[in-house]
Amino acid sequence: MKITNKLGLPDPFVRAVSQKTYNNEGSWRTVTELIGPAKVSFLRRKHENEIEVDASELVYTIQGETAHALLERAAKSMREEGWVAEVRIHDEVEGKKISGAFDLYNPKTGELIDFKVSTAWKAKGEPPQEWVAQTNILAHLIRNKWKSEEGKAQEVKSIKVLLIMRDHSKLEAKRDENYPQFSVKYIDIPLWEDSKCREYLNNRVVLHLKAEQEEIDCNPEERWAKPTIWAIKKIGGSKAIPGGLYADHEKAQEALASLGKGYLLEHRPGENVRCENYCSVSKWCKQYQIMKGK
Repeated sequence: MKITNKLGLPDPFVRAVSQKTYNNEGSWRTVTELIGPAKVSFLRRKHENEIEVDASELVYTIQGETAHALLERAAKSMREEGWVAEVRIHDEVEGKKISGAFDLYNPKTGELIDFKVSTAWKAKGEPPQEWVAQTNILAHLIRNKWKSEEGKAQEVKSIKVLLIMRDHSKLEAKRDENYPQFSVKYIDIPLWEDSKCREYLNNRVVLHLKAEQEEIDCNPEERWAKPTIWAIKKIGGSKAIPGGLYADHEKAQEALASLGKGYLLEHRPGENVRCENYCSVSKWCKQYQIMKGK
């Protein structure tokens, strides 16, 4: 990957965000890669030396790595309590070497904890499915591929995510009771049966193998697709009125007509958020180019 510096940022900053601290220890795929889009993973490898990312876009990398480093250091000072931090575990699936590294695990209690530095939006509702899948596959590796010093199999009795919200706002928390009230949230993750973990892992490896052999497409969920909608707003207002979002244009027009004067209808085109804003390989993706009409 090529790191550019369009803003002329200080060299120490650029070097800091450019350093590769992640080591997959020769794995064909990591757990993080396997749960992500197979098409993106393949294209990243194919165009690894062509991808360009500006240093200004990697600022969150420092936040995440700093948080992980501090928490890991604290965990290592608590070994007497049983905590183990940052261990990579390997397995072989469909003839391919895969691996995953857990953040924090306590063999004495069976607790598995994963650290996340993300947005406050991720704290709302149920935990993202990719978090559930990732942490459960790590639990599967711990149970089946990692032994204690005495050679005993390990147990995972609970999984939690420690979410640190990088964009948390105290003002927003005061204004909105549904907004996360604290900048940290401890989230319970549902435990999968080991059979479900094995099936999921095998299916993901097969899909990633398929992506190496033929053109496959990212599904709407992987593209973070947002559908086209029509929003009814008060004239001069910035948000849709309660219940004022419609996927059907005709129904939106009917609802607008029933309200009388003082309202307008706003068209909000659908978009593929990941493709358009967060995918480093979209320029080489045939699916994206077709969707854009290029």
